[in-house]
Amino acid sequence: MRLFTFFLAALAVFFAADATAASPRRIVSIGLCTDQLLLSIAEREQIASLSSWAVNTDMSYLADEVGDIPLNDASVEAVVDLRPDLVLASSFAAWDTARLLRQLGYEVRQIPPVGSIADIYDLLRRVGDWTGNAARAAGLIDEMQQRLAEIEHRYAGRPEKTVIVYAPNGFTVGAGTLENDVFAYAGYRNLAAEMGIEGFQPISLETLLAANPDVLQIDRDLSRSDSLATAYVDHPVLERFSEQRERLDIPLPLRICGGPMIVDAVEAMASRR
Repeated sequence: MRLFTFFLAALAVFFAADATAASPRRIVSIGLCTDQLLLSIAEREQIASLSSWAVNTDMSYLADEVGDIPLNDASVEAVVDLRPDLVLASSFAAWDTARLLRQLGYEVRQIPPVGSIADIYDLLRRVGDWTGNAARAAGLIDEMQQRLAEIEHRYAGRPEKTVIVYAPNGFTVGAGTLENDVFAYAGYRNLAAEMGIEGFQPISLETLLAANPDVLQIDRDLSRSDSLATAYVDHPVLERFSEQRERLDIPLPLRICGGPMIVDAVEAMASRR
């Protein structure tokens, strides 16, 4: 009897371990950036639903690949109806839905913000592990690294340029940001980072003019035309200054999320040097 009891206990442990190791079959994403990661890494039949942002062509790099995958509004009710065995979310979006789902007993994985291309590699590995697609994630990382090396070689002979980003409310991007790392890979010096600015911080228009960058990126993509925040980027002095400078406009879908598409952003910038 003791031997039989031991056998049953061992069998239960085996099946529990096997269930834990099994790849999730109904994955739901409730944010744009996790939509992109799932479409890049997971098997299509694993994806039970993506957020409604996935088909927004102004923001989603992979909008054309969504096809007939069901969409959700990132609400708790919508996710519960989908009966997921894994929910992917961002730590910076729909966090309240993620918290409530976790309290209800659902497995929820949240991705952190990325501050570099190396962080993207780590993110791809995580999602590969979570979804049971580690080999596919590793392949994407290898492809990204190969493409970045090719871009560096292709444009190595071109001179380095200086750049500053100016965004609504007078914000710029400094050190410790994905944008700053993209600038470096593309052969640009981010003058905001050289001033000691870290993360996303405001910069005065006078400081920007005095820095005299070769290239100016005025970011209007995420603001409403009638908002007070947009008045900063529509300032007439900035407009006159920008007329004498090269303007950089990298499409939002290439840079709003951390993923393999960031290499396209690097190439778009490097080709403009």
